[in-house]
Amino acid sequence: GRGGGGPRSRSPCRRRSPRGGGGGKSGEGGNGDEPIMTIFISGLPSDAREEEVRKDLSWAGPVSRVVLMRRGHERNAFVRFSSVRDAARAVEGISDDKLQVCESRVKAEIARR
Repeated sequence: GRGGGGPRSRSPCRRRSPRGGGGGKSGEGGNGDEPIMTIFISGLPSDAREEEVRKDLSWAGPVSRVVLMRRGHERNAFVRFSSVRDAARAVEGISDDKLQVCESRVKAEIARR
């Protein structure tokens, strides 16, 4: 046989995990002309709600989309702003501990593609 079948993944639908991977067809450059306006927030409380995240981050600029996820017992969110500057401002505010989201200290970074 060609290469053992390894452990089969149990989940029928493939979710894109925020950690790396991706299609990987495009080279390093890819379409890097499109700015990233999405930030990734980790360490949210388990009862975090979309409206609350949106409200707590709106000081940085208009939030166009919030996607909440749960990985194990960890609650994370992707938050998309309407400009790169707003996204950077939100990450900065959270990193400087000036800002709490859902009354919690969280971690934030610009989302990777």
